[in-house]
Parts: sequence; structure tokens; C-alpha cells
Amino acid sequence: VTLMDVSAQRLAYLGDRLGFARTIPAGEGALDAVAGQTGGELFDVVFDATGNARAMENSFAYVASGGTLVFVGVLKADITFSDPEFHRKEMTLRATRNAARQDFETVMAAMARGEIPMDALNTHSGALVDLPKAMPAWLASKDPPLKAIVTL
Repeated sequence: VTLMDVSAQRLAYLGDRLGFARTIPAGEGALDAVAGQTGGELFDVVFDATGNARAMENSFAYVASGGTLVFVGVLKADITFSDPEFHRKEMTLRATRNAARQDFETVMAAMARGEIPMDALNTHSGALVDLPKAMPAWLASKDPPLKAIVTL
């Protein structure tokens, strides 16, 4: 598994706390880095969970010939891609946005067993009534939220 993100800080955190050894900063040079990690073959499967039009459009470039691109993030706008390149690579494009009850039960059970490191994922938490004061401080800190949990 290789993670790509625009935030070098987030990549470092995920590498250190969750053990992801391979990370790539998104942006200029990312395609060369992907090619370097894969011997020029690119990735068999790419998941884009950004919901960001530019990131989603760029994600086609990281997919190997015959590979699959999965869009998880939902975007309320159109995206474009190179149809000739899409066909040349003979890639599969998939999308998902929903989970079934069984999916939630599986995740909740994994959390209960400690298989999902919630302490590492939940970087900030606070009560809803405290958010107007807490949120600006979180965002201004040297460690902005990776995942914030708000309690009601």
C-alpha cells in the first residue's frame, strides 16, 4: 500500500503512527515517484477518496495498463479524463459511495478487537458546543486534525 497526499505532515504522521512505509507527496513529481516505486508499471489498483476534482482527474495517470481506478469520494461536479489514454490502458473505472449495514458491523467489530488503531486515527476530539473555539486552534496548531471526533 502506498499513500499519496498533498500534506507532507499527514503522510509523515500516517507513516509513523500507522506504519505505512511507502508515501508519495501529491503534485509535481508524483507520477515519477509512482513509476519509481513500481518499476515503471504504475499501480494495479488506485483508490481515490478525496472528492477533489483535480485529484480525481490526476488519479487516472497512476493506474497501470489493465488496472482499476476506484472513486470513493463523492464530488458534486464533473470531471474530465483522456478517453484515448483510458482506452489505451484498458483500465476499469469503478465508483462507490455507500456501505451496507454488514460493512458497518464488520468495521465496528474490528474496532472492538483493536484491529483498527483508533487512538492513532482520532487525533482531535471535543464537544460540539466547544467547536467554535476549538476548531481554529486545531487548524492553527503544528499538528492539525487528521480525524476529529465531535461528541454531542
